[in-house]
Formats: sequence, C-alpha cells, structure tokens
Amino acid sequence: MRRLSFATIITLLAINFALGQSPHGNNLKNDCSECHQSTTWKIDLKKIEFDHSRTNFVLKGQHQIVECRSCHKSLVFSEVSSNCFSCHKDIHQNTVGENCIRCHTTESWVVKDILLIHQSGRFPLLGAHKTADCKQCHTGFSELKFEQLDVECYACHASEYRNTKLPNHVQAGFSVNCQECHNLNAISWNTISVDHSFFPLAGGHSLPNCFSCHQQGQGFGGLSKQCYSCHQATYQSTQNPNHIAAGFPATCESCHNIYGWRPAIFDHSQTAFPLTGKHITAQCSQCHSNGYSNTPTDCYSCHQTDYNNTTNPNHTAVSFPTTCNECHSTNGPNIRVFRDIYMKVMPATPVILLGEKTEHLIMEHLLFHWLENI
Repeated sequence: MRRLSFATIITLLAINFALGQSPHGNNLKNDCSECHQSTTWKIDLKKIEFDHSRTNFVLKGQHQIVECRSCHKSLVFSEVSSNCFSCHKDIHQNTVGENCIRCHTTESWVVKDILLIHQSGRFPLLGAHKTADCKQCHTGFSELKFEQLDVECYACHASEYRNTKLPNHVQAGFSVNCQECHNLNAISWNTISVDHSFFPLAGGHSLPNCFSCHQQGQGFGGLSKQCYSCHQATYQSTQNPNHIAAGFPATCESCHNIYGWRPAIFDHSQTAFPLTGKHITAQCSQCHSNGYSNTPTDCYSCHQTDYNNTTNPNHTAVSFPTTCNECHSTNGPNIRVFRDIYMKVMPATPVILLGEKTEHLIMEHLLFHWLENI
C-alpha cells in the first residue's frame, strides 16, 4: 500500500506540471516582475512596469484609458487581434469593410472630415455634392449602412432627368450621361458645359438659349452646319443688296463671318475679274448696278460714259478704240503708252523724263496738240 501505482505517479506529475505553467500561455516573454509584486499576484496599476508600446499595438487615444480586460477577455494576451473589428462591433453591417481607421481615429468614433474620405474613394464630392446631405444618396444612412452606390449620375438623378421640362430631356432624347451637358463642379443644374466643338458657338452663334437653333420637342440632332439652313429667311428678306435678285450664292460664308453680317467681305480674286488698282476701293454698286451676276468684264461696259464725255482728248472725235486697257490701267492713264504713241508720230521731238507725274502731264499735253492737228 505504501507503494503508489505507476498511473498515480504520472497523474500527480501532470498536475504538478500544469500548476507550474504560466496562465498567460507560452508566448509571453515578459518577466513576471513587470506586472506582479513578489508578495502577491495581484496587479497594482500604479506600480506596473509593463510598456504596451513594445508590443505591435501601441495604446493611443481612448485605448489608453480603457480597462485591460475590455480587450483581453482571457489571461492569454496573445489571443487578442490588433484588428478593430475583433473588439468593436461592426455597426455598418459589413457595408464599408473592416478597415475602421479609414474613417475613424482612436480619439473618437465621430467622423470629422467626410470630404477627405470621399476624395480617396470612388466618388469625390464636388460642386453641389459637397453640401448634400448624406442620406440623399445613402438611403441606409439612418441605420449607418453605406452600401456601395453606382457612381453614374443617372443612378441618383433619374427622376430629375425624367421630370425636367425646359428642355424636356426625355422628348429631346438627351443622353443619360449627365456630364455631357452638366458640370460636376457646378452648384446647380443650370450650369451647362455642352461640348459643341463640332460646331463652335462663337460670335453670333454664342446664344444664351439652345432653342435659338434647336426646336423644342424635335431633339438636338440632325441640324445642318450650312448657314443657309438657319438663315434662309435673312437671305430672302435682305434688300441692301437684294440677295435673290443679285443671284448671290447661298453659301453665306463667302461674304460673311460668324461675328456679324456687316461688314461683308467678298473675295473677288476667286472670280474671273480680280480687283486691282482703283477697282479695289470702288463701291460694289458702281459696277453691279443691275445685280451681281453676268456682269461684263470689259472696261467699256462700265466706263462708256467716261469714254463719251472725255474731251481732253476727245475719244469719240478721234475714234479711240473702246478697248480702254490699250491706253489705261486700273491705276489710271498709262503714260508709257502715251510716250510710245508720241515717239511714233513725232520721233524728232526730244522727251525729257522729269518724273512720272511731270512726264504724264507733258505727254498728255503734246498728244493733245498732236491730235488736234490730225
């Protein structure tokens, strides 16, 4: 009886070994004296030497004042995770993920800068979105649920699109991509940013109302870029000059630009009669008295009156040819022609070149007296 059985001995050894183990588990490497006194196992927080900053979880903010057992449910301290959600209930019901520090700090649960949080997300808050109430977009806001939302404008603003009457978006067939016309930085729907680069809205086309060109209820497509398609009435009613009677082309850009109907500039060099000399400054009506089509290009057709009325020398009496350009240019009488004629009929008479103006007067005077004696 004095001898214990082998099984009893093993049991006693196991109990002794178990009682001698640390209740904090095998992974705790700290010395017991950092927390305990030699006289008792009880913890005196005023005398504790344990430094939590030497762990992988530094105590900051509210974590500095909470009870140890609020986080450490057992004496095996290594069982506690450093992830927020291991201690804190996810009141957002798994709608924003488990990385709490994206929105919260250890100081408070209150979110201080929601704009900054949004800037780093899928939908930065710009324009009117900066001042919008969270629940306008996040319908689960009252339950603190922030389900992932569609970032396309129409997903939230479909009702505005359907209910807008001026202009009627549905009837006009507007795109549901709101950013084609509206600016995210704007604070109201009235600010539009339509990309009209296919037909620049400059000069007279810089109109305050789209319906100056587009008809309500007929959509915004299908308009011609040709001026006449919009300005036909202006073309037909213009009287000075009468565009229809003159047979003007309907390509308005030939004479006008987008900054106004006046001044009108016609590129005469593109016709069979380029303007040179004094023709450049002549009024259009001086040549185009009967319209702008089928105007003759020979000098005599326009200058017949000048030919008939000239008496110095008398063109009719002398029977000068009506091909005016034989003696004249668009800059005036051609003095070289005068001189050539004079030298042919009076070769023995010396000619002194005294400059173009003086030479012109001398030649004209000599030729006049020669013609009188023919």
